[in-house]
Amino acid sequence: MHNNEFLSATPESVGISSCAVTKFIRALRGQELCMHGVLIIRRGKLIAEYYAPPFDVNRRHRMYSISKSFTALGVGLMIGEGKIKLTDRIIDFYPEYAPGPVHSFIAQATVRDMLTMRDCHTETLSGLADWFSTPPSHPPGTIFMYNTTCTNLLCGIIEKISGGTLIDYLYPRLLTPIGFAPGCWCVKGDWGYSWSGSGIMATPRELARLALLFMRNGKWNGEQLISEEFIREATGFQTDNWIGGDDSVHAQGYGYQIWRTKFNGFGFFGMGSQLAVALPEEELLLVTTADTQSAAMGSSLVVKSFFDTVLESAAEKPLPEDAGAVSEMNEELKNMKLILPRGRCDSQTANKINGKTFNLFDNVNGWRNVRFDFDGGGGKMVYDTVRGLKEIPFGFGEHKGFVFPEPHYPGKIMRTPGGRGYEAFAGAAWADDTTLNIYCFLTDDHIGTLRITAAFNENNVTIYIKKAAEHFLDEYAGWIYGYSQ
Repeated sequence: MHNNEFLSATPESVGISSCAVTKFIRALRGQELCMHGVLIIRRGKLIAEYYAPPFDVNRRHRMYSISKSFTALGVGLMIGEGKIKLTDRIIDFYPEYAPGPVHSFIAQATVRDMLTMRDCHTETLSGLADWFSTPPSHPPGTIFMYNTTCTNLLCGIIEKISGGTLIDYLYPRLLTPIGFAPGCWCVKGDWGYSWSGSGIMATPRELARLALLFMRNGKWNGEQLISEEFIREATGFQTDNWIGGDDSVHAQGYGYQIWRTKFNGFGFFGMGSQLAVALPEEELLLVTTADTQSAAMGSSLVVKSFFDTVLESAAEKPLPEDAGAVSEMNEELKNMKLILPRGRCDSQTANKINGKTFNLFDNVNGWRNVRFDFDGGGGKMVYDTVRGLKEIPFGFGEHKGFVFPEPHYPGKIMRTPGGRGYEAFAGAAWADDTTLNIYCFLTDDHIGTLRITAAFNENNVTIYIKKAAEHFLDEYAGWIYGYSQ
């Protein structure tokens, strides 16, 4: 089978209702969740797939915390090769960070403690050295507390032993055999190792293949690529996470860098609804990429909607074929796109403020003035900042693509300027005659969202900006007020 191919089938042929898939997609839209891609697989057959432009089947997407599950695979392979053990102490792999005595809790922490997110610290720390120097709060191996530093420590061990990156280590042993194309990569941490707690870039189909490997207990095309025992442990219940789970979706238990789910399933969960939800007993898999960072409990909404629609329809035997329902489903899939603000495309206020400059009072964003230019089908927000003149173009009823005007955001290395602006899209709508809403999505290697509201009152403007992004867009948050002369 080619790297990018899946056997396709109608939902009904594998016991799923096309109407249920349509209901699921409509539920995502109705909850205004910004989905980038959705794949549904049952019994190894691809029954539904869509991408919202600019995303497509071949485009790699930031996986955020799904990267943690890749790291667990690396640990499992190294255990199988006899290079590390679950009981190994973390401190023994990092003598450079602990040249002298350390707290006994840090000295006790093991590989298994990191895999199960039962650290001795209560928060994610900025670098590996900080993990050793920050006083711990409790013994390791006790209570679950989600902590990306656990993953980064494990990745550092893998890269120290292998002499290359985590991805380099995984490719010949696992990724190539299951059909990953060349080019999967990971953002590098500013501590020197891969940022495998958040930074892996892969396609949704590649993610589906990884999840299927777990569902098949580590076997692919008859070959056992990784220990079946390790896969069962990794996807099984290793620790209670009730206290650390935000809701019922995230509080079903935790394995090795993998979440347990309802219906005896497991999941790879990444920020912004990067998801692979696997239900082995039903042979059912959901994969999504998205940017729901600005939506409260976005990932939980996706999972619950899937359970309530597609899973609810799952039957043991094939269902009668329904060409009309399949056509309706495909039409629903084909029409998916980045979400837009609700409202209308015109306003009398637009004519009054078109091209007018508003001088701004001191604000945390360092903006000096702003103006809004309209051209019928869209417009742009032009703003003068301490970093120079910037603009965000937007469409009405559609998104306009542009390069986000901040070249100092991270690139291939965490918290290190990439030297280029990110790919971005923005769309706008008038919520009422005086209130303009703008959705701006950054769709690059690093994913982010801006929600901007501008309210106009006579000769004044009030702007409120909310950002949802990791380690960038910090200059775009808070309230701005100004007046025109």
